[in-house]
Amino acid sequence: MIDESEEEGIINEEEGGMLHSIFEFGETIVREVMVPRTDMVCCPVEATLQEVLSAILASGHSRIPVFEGSNDHIVGIIYAKDLLRYWGEQTVEITPEKVMRDPYFVPETKNIEELLREFRTQRVHMAIAIDEYGGTSGLITIEDLIEEIIGDIQDEYDVEEEWLQPQEDGSFLVDGRLNVEDLEEEFDLEIPREKFDTIGGYLFNLFGHVPKADEEIEDSGLLMTIVSADERKISKVRVQRAPSRDESGENHDA
Repeated sequence: MIDESEEEGIINEEEGGMLHSIFEFGETIVREVMVPRTDMVCCPVEATLQEVLSAILASGHSRIPVFEGSNDHIVGIIYAKDLLRYWGEQTVEITPEKVMRDPYFVPETKNIEELLREFRTQRVHMAIAIDEYGGTSGLITIEDLIEEIIGDIQDEYDVEEEWLQPQEDGSFLVDGRLNVEDLEEEFDLEIPREKFDTIGGYLFNLFGHVPKADEEIEDSGLLMTIVSADERKISKVRVQRAPSRDESGENHDA
């Protein structure tokens, strides 16, 4: 119905996209839209207040998770505004434990529509997502949820980064954090879904090991070449349509 309304000129493309987002909102879970643990900006519980301030200023975030041991164990959240009361004081004796708030934990499989209601009733703006084993999976903010409906919100601290960059040869340079649905939409295909949401997870599943730069693999009509990766994640991958093959197995570029 939405697509037909676009075709008939009743609504424009942007309005249609927003309506699609509203309908899909109730079917989306936290894991699909959260900031993964590997990308979280955190500080250790033993950090000095100056180190916390430096992390806040460098990242532009107004809330910083605090961990004990590793970021798999989040013990608190520091709000930048809570530090204002110490302005001008000697900060040597002020530790994260003194200023942090209790973290709000949610399962990574939680429906984001339900989470938005909780954010409103609990009056919190950030949640730590946990996996089935109780470890940190990522974090999600109220801004992330709003962006799912109205699109990206750019502020003075945001660095606009395109996760799906078209190249001159017709391929795309893709960020490993890109949602699989975005790739499906770009190439007009459907990728069989298992326990992954991102391109990085999709490729880990295909390779069965941690791939290195220049390794390539074909699946679902796509040829994917690893551009950069380390032992923990796939950062960039080049994606293009796989060359067509005839019955003899010979390649024929489309």
